[in-house]
Amino acid sequence: MKPDAERPPVRATIFLVMLAAVLPGASCEVVKPSVKASSDVPSAGKFPHGLLGRLLEKAVTDGLVDYAAVSIDEPLLEQYLAEVARVSPDSHPHLFPTEPDRLSYWINAHNACALRGVLRFNRPGTLRDIAHRFDSDTTYVVGGRNVSLNAMSLIAYRRFTDARVHFALVNARRGGPPLAKEPWEAADLDARLEAAAHAFLADPHNVEWKPPALKVGLSRILLDFRADFEREVPSTVSGDARLVSSLNRFRAQREKVNATEAYPIPFDERLNDVANR
Repeated sequence: MKPDAERPPVRATIFLVMLAAVLPGASCEVVKPSVKASSDVPSAGKFPHGLLGRLLEKAVTDGLVDYAAVSIDEPLLEQYLAEVARVSPDSHPHLFPTEPDRLSYWINAHNACALRGVLRFNRPGTLRDIAHRFDSDTTYVVGGRNVSLNAMSLIAYRRFTDARVHFALVNARRGGPPLAKEPWEAADLDARLEAAAHAFLADPHNVEWKPPALKVGLSRILLDFRADFEREVPSTVSGDARLVSSLNRFRAQREKVNATEAYPIPFDERLNDVANR
């Protein structure tokens, strides 16, 4: 993990404005857990991600979600979200002593809230027509604050400055990263982020290229957040070649992309349901 970097004031301003949009008092629908958290607050470094893991084990297959199974085991999801609602790295920093503890929390909280959001919207076949309501207008209680999925994503992207986080935050779309079958944990976070990056970039749905073509098709995630991926590439490399060079870090040697121009692959807004294989 890398320490927070200095950022231009305008980016910080945008971040604060977006966070302000989800603070109490904003005109958002708040989805609250239907149960209360257990009586004991988790000890430092011991947030109960296993509750989410029990649900994922039953509901996730090859990165896709059986939302019918999620509905059946919704009490497990509610128990986990009750814990998320009670504490967060912001409300109880002493319970999250390391950066991997904090980042694991935000990834799991985001992905669990996305699952809850899909149930709230009655498992739509596609999120195309409800994207803003799903991502921004609907909020969840996180450490005592009302926070949207977009705001949680911003926290993960900006506080931890690790581009691989983009492959862990699951936005419930078929075109996004697959959902892992187990929750993210601090102990193996770095290794799993690396594996997720390699898997995403090896998928032809996300990187479309065959030699000797000089153009490469890229997922919207890679193009929309290109600055996050490019920050480690020398500034002497410019244009799309810089993005391609940054992504090649996560591809096998024999599969390195040799392209100088990138074009967007149409983004699949269908729900990441097992029915949408």
